[in-house]
Amino acid sequence: MSRIFAISDIHVDYSQNLEIVKNWSDDEYKNDVLILAGDVTDSLDLLKSTLIILREKFSKICFVPGCAISDLINLIKDKFCIGNHDLWVRKHRDGNSDSLIKFAQVLELCQRINIDTKPICVSCIDESKVWLIPLYSWYTQPEEDHIDSLYYPYSTENKQMTQEIWSDNYNCKWPDGMLSTVSEHFADLNYDFINCDYREPVITYSHFLPRQELIRSNCDEDTAVENERELVGLTKLDYAKRQGALVGFNFSRYAGSKYIEKQLRQCKSVMHVFGHQHRNRDRVIDNVRYVSHCLGYNKERQEGLLWGLHKWKNAPKMIWPVSTD
Repeated sequence: MSRIFAISDIHVDYSQNLEIVKNWSDDEYKNDVLILAGDVTDSLDLLKSTLIILREKFSKICFVPGCAISDLINLIKDKFCIGNHDLWVRKHRDGNSDSLIKFAQVLELCQRINIDTKPICVSCIDESKVWLIPLYSWYTQPEEDHIDSLYYPYSTENKQMTQEIWSDNYNCKWPDGMLSTVSEHFADLNYDFINCDYREPVITYSHFLPRQELIRSNCDEDTAVENERELVGLTKLDYAKRQGALVGFNFSRYAGSKYIEKQLRQCKSVMHVFGHQHRNRDRVIDNVRYVSHCLGYNKERQEGLLWGLHKWKNAPKMIWPVSTD
């Protein structure tokens, strides 16, 4: 019997983050399942060693791929959520590879070390059962498909600066001749998952955001950030809504895809776990609970921008059974 925990954006390329992950309890989670919602590392060697560390701490790791080569999906046994950083290609290390080839390498790695990438049913400590369903995804930029994109313009946006500082524009490499947007390519891979009849409650998970409303914080989340900052000895933010974001940068250009929301509704999800934005969320919209619990970067933690990390001691957050506190 298990509990289900979630975390994302652990970025173990940074030594502080790797030490945090290594220091998670070796005993507390032995029977539990971890949803790891992307952005671990772009190094295959470090990814392997990190996932092995986590497999020794948890009963199962669920880590959902963000893009795929269709005929490789049938090879996968386990759940793993790849974020955008996980598919970065660096010429000095990866040569003339591209992000689809990198994805195939990640899938092969997951198969070898028994990491989950398909739906599984988990028996929980409260005697409930719940399905964990990965939704492969990517973000849609407004120029690619303005209907699917989560983009919204605002008056202080600096488009050139936003595009120049977004590292995916340099580190993700897609093959020529793709017949769809990258986000549509991902969404097509979910067809079999979302068309099943799940008799138990469903928790879906992706790396990217499913809804535009989740990009900006609400009043409760603003208060939670202020409380987090107080716990680490900081004063209130001058501009609470920006929460540390660079002036002029418009994250919504790269936030996610409406395909994710459509598909999580199609499989009747009661909860959706995501990551990517390094700002934590936990709210209910139209009877679905949306949870983002990011470890993020050391500077973000020092500034108290990732609320909930103090409570969970920089470790994963329990999301099922649902806490009553």
